[in-house]
Amino acid sequence: MDLSPVFSPHRVAVVGVSLSNPFHPANIIYNKNYYADGCEVFAVNPKGGELERRPVYRSIRDVPAKVDMAVIAVKAMYVGEVARECAAAGVRSMVVISGGFAEMGAEGQALQDELVRVCEVNDIALIGPNCFGVFAPPVVDTFFLPPERTVVPKKGDIAVASQSGAFLVDQIMTNFHEAGIGISVGVSMGNKAMVDEDALMRHFASREDTKSMCFYIEGLDQGVRRFIESARDVTRYKPVVVYVGGKSERGKAAAQSHTAALAGNQEMMEGALRQSGILEAKTESEVTSFCKILSFYHHRPLSKCTIAVISSSGGHGVLASDLAEEAELIVPGFSVERQDELRELIDPGIRDIAALGNPVDLTGSSADKDFERVLDYLLGHDDIEAALMLTLPYTPMMTSFVGTRLGKVVKKHDKPVVAYVPDLAKYGMVLEGFELNGIPVVHSIETGVQMLKALRMLGLYADSGKRCPR
Repeated sequence: MDLSPVFSPHRVAVVGVSLSNPFHPANIIYNKNYYADGCEVFAVNPKGGELERRPVYRSIRDVPAKVDMAVIAVKAMYVGEVARECAAAGVRSMVVISGGFAEMGAEGQALQDELVRVCEVNDIALIGPNCFGVFAPPVVDTFFLPPERTVVPKKGDIAVASQSGAFLVDQIMTNFHEAGIGISVGVSMGNKAMVDEDALMRHFASREDTKSMCFYIEGLDQGVRRFIESARDVTRYKPVVVYVGGKSERGKAAAQSHTAALAGNQEMMEGALRQSGILEAKTESEVTSFCKILSFYHHRPLSKCTIAVISSSGGHGVLASDLAEEAELIVPGFSVERQDELRELIDPGIRDIAALGNPVDLTGSSADKDFERVLDYLLGHDDIEAALMLTLPYTPMMTSFVGTRLGKVVKKHDKPVVAYVPDLAKYGMVLEGFELNGIPVVHSIETGVQMLKALRMLGLYADSGKRCPR
């Protein structure tokens, strides 16, 4: 199925634009695309007329140019008729915002079946129904949300798809924005009557602007089964993160009424995801953590699972070690010889008080150069695959250039490093120094460990001969 008309349409028609209600979902979609200049957009309403001195066409067949995508926001009972008009006009893709289909029972299922039949016969790619649709900056945005009330992540290389439009906008896109994660495209699948996880994953895998992908799914239907099977090939070259909703009995019931999802056995789902190389995020926090580390290091799976923890606080190092063990990461103790070599690298003033056994506690008297030299030394050894830097910018000897200095070390060794920086506005320059130089920043130690856990999982799936301990 060709999904290029979905994500790269040149002309879009919005069907259902109201002449009297400026807050109608169709009006919001029409206006924000009209002013965005990403694609040419046309308004359609059976009454015809004008909207702010711009023409409103009675039918999509009256639009004076061939339309690539139709966004439909009319009552469910009229969608089939509109779909047939789209087919007659040569429309290549449809986003059906309207609800009232399979999620509502047998009558709605019949309407959905009719819609799918029209699209299949006429080779129209259908997104939805009962969805927010497509967010493909800077080309098109079919989300019926006022732009001044939503948070949009920066442009990046992670594609995201969700059965729930609200989860996509509120949890994924908002959290990604806060964490500084960029996305290539976003899709709300809704009832996924035609275009499902499998079709989207295959499309994402073919996109040059996408290095990894993230899915929120509810239940285990045939589309998800195909998706998991296809992932065996896709995950060999592009990581896939999945967060599964509807695990509890009440969650399963809610998923059924929400998007007509079919609940499945949770243990079977988890096993199938693992066997296909999919990274299953167990919490909302892990969704963000996994995707952020992949946006920096999608090419660096951990095979030995051995990390160094470098801190200016002994307590922070202890906490990181405990969390790493829970995540099945190894914080190996250093030999006396290695500790002696590290001691020679740091400032003479802290040699007698630093603890260098891993975690490495450089104390609150350490400076940028101490972190830089220790990190350079440790990443130069094959038995250390990654590092967690617990940087506390309130220590007197650390400067705002610490991220820049450590970034050079990371580029030299090409090994994953995550930096913890407290979440305070006054440390914004320190944060930027890290991330602009290729080191992702987290605001909790737990999040940093979650990131390295994702790379451990990648290593576990990538090479069965180098499995991490289970």
